Amino acid sequence: MLKKILKWTGRTLLVITLLAIGYYTKAYITVGSRKSKVYAVKPIRLDIPTDSATVARGKRLVTTKGCNDCHGSDLGGRVLFEQKGVGRLVARNLTKGKGGLPQDFDTDDWVRAIRHGLQRDGTPLIYMPSAGFNKLSEADLKAVIAYCAQVPPVDRQNPPSEIGVGATILADLGELELFEAEKIDHNAALPMAIREGVTADFGKYVSQICTGCHKPDMKGTPGEGGTPDISSTGQSAGWTDEQFFQTLRTGKRPDGTELKAPMPWQMTAAFSDTEMRALRMYLKSI
Repeated sequence: MLKKILKWTGRTLLVITLLAIGYYTKAYITVGSRKSKVYAVKPIRLDIPTDSATVARGKRLVTTKGCNDCHGSDLGGRVLFEQKGVGRLVARNLTKGKGGLPQDFDTDDWVRAIRHGLQRDGTPLIYMPSAGFNKLSEADLKAVIAYCAQVPPVDRQNPPSEIGVGATILADLGELELFEAEKIDHNAALPMAIREGVTADFGKYVSQICTGCHKPDMKGTPGEGGTPDISSTGQSAGWTDEQFFQTLRTGKRPDGTELKAPMPWQMTAAFSDTEMRALRMYLKSI
């Protein structure tokens, strides 16, 4: 009897092992295919101003759009996440120093990366939040490129990003969005400039950078490790405006608890009063 039990247990474990290997093989092939897919995108042609006002505006946008949070204040890049069995996420060196962008990296390449989430060869960038940048106005996009293209070179050799077993499975299950190029309308025209002011329209424009985590409806994702609902139905809707502003500027909620990563409160802390109040107005309206 014991021999029969051991025999069937062994067979069951073998079947489970084979099924697991089969599933991972399928996931590996699927994610690999998505990673190597070439998007035939023709970047919109832009003439980039180089005046000091545009560069200064670009520097501020690079802060308020969260670029510094990933790529660093010098844009030299860094390792954002690394865990054995899961993978490694690296924000690239965006300068033209050693380990950075090639010397012939041009405006088309910047547009392709920022608006479309694509590398020079048309394949997707990994975990580049371009869905939040795709709706940048032409003036803001030009300013961002103007600033990034002239930052001093930083010599920093960062390791490449690596999609491990865990990340492959999560991506295949739809639990991890690795390639934002997949959800971008690559044929969309550049949005018209939004007039800055304490309006819901301008607040919606400011909120685009929040959609990657909190989703386009700002309802977030439920469950442990998810992101909160920051719309009119979320907990933050019950805060006063000043409590809301203070939270985004200090990283601490009204009850004293701290906002946890990956909430980039250092980014929101740089919002102007107009941006902050417009964002609040928009979130309360949805």
